[in-house]
Amino acid sequence: MPKPYPPLQFTLDPASTDPLYRQLYSRFRHAIAEGILKPGDRIPSARSLAKELGLARGTVAVAYALLSAEGYVLARG
Repeated sequence: MPKPYPPLQFTLDPASTDPLYRQLYSRFRHAIAEGILKPGDRIPSARSLAKELGLARGTVAVAYALLSAEGYVLARG
């Protein structure tokens, strides 16, 4: 049985000068730095997080791609 997702309380500001994908990326990096997300923790799929936050799936996918490229998350199929 897979581990449940850690509680993530992300608030994004559509009026911000930072794009939404960048805000999401920053929230994840902060959660990792603060220990809210630990090694081995699962995060929601791009599709489910996009639905939960009311964003386009591509927005979340870009944030996840940045996190993956920098080694913060590991994508598993």
